Amino acid sequence: MKPLSIFILLLTTNLLCIAQPSTSGKIVFKETIKLNLDFGENNDRMAKMVPSSQSVDKVLYFKEEQSLFKNLDKANDLEVKHEEDGNDFQLVMKMPESIIYINKKNDEYIHSQDLMGKEFLIVDKPIKYNWKLTGEQKTILNYTCQKAILIDTSKNVAAWFTSQIPIAYGPAGMMGLPGMILALESEDGDRMSIATSIEPLSKDFEFTKPSKGKKVSKAEYEKIRDAKMKEMGAVDGKGGGIKMIIREERN
Repeated sequence: MKPLSIFILLLTTNLLCIAQPSTSGKIVFKETIKLNLDFGENNDRMAKMVPSSQSVDKVLYFKEEQSLFKNLDKANDLEVKHEEDGNDFQLVMKMPESIIYINKKNDEYIHSQDLMGKEFLIVDKPIKYNWKLTGEQKTILNYTCQKAILIDTSKNVAAWFTSQIPIAYGPAGMMGLPGMILALESEDGDRMSIATSIEPLSKDFEFTKPSKGKKVSKAEYEKIRDAKMKEMGAVDGKGGGIKMIIREERN
């Protein structure tokens, strides 16, 4: 009976090790942005050629005190060309590179961002977000998630987080919930990110801080960005994640 008891004890210990929550890993997110382009009443054919949304894969590397969020691969630009009745139409949509590094222990927030072809390095402290739980639940990648909404702000943001990954990080630098954010909705649902895979963090992975761009504070960058968005006709800061170039040549 003694050998059997030892076997059961070892088996139980092994199961307990497997059940321990992960405190590091790599999460791939699918980020989808609705384009909502208005081509006018007489351009139905042109509107049909342009997709209603654009998606890009992004990745979040994390461990207890650090996170790094960036494009998984180089994003492919979308280009649409059309010629009709001697008129040439071209739309080029670029997905700018964005890298966000956070170190909670050192109170660091470093964000490298391409804005209209110019690179900025936003250096500040991690943003403290205020959340309100709604009581709603759903499952993402077999993780039970709760819904929270961002409060004390004009932004309409909802997040789905899981306490099964007890690390307070998420996509796009969002954080502050008692668990990992696996889905994020913002800009009235026009921008959505959802986790598509989760895997362990490679043992040799290094958290490299972004360093390219003109160094500014978050407040300084937002002022520059809002001015650029106003020049392009964006409303309430929407459209800031994509650079669009529309050319129409008439002969």
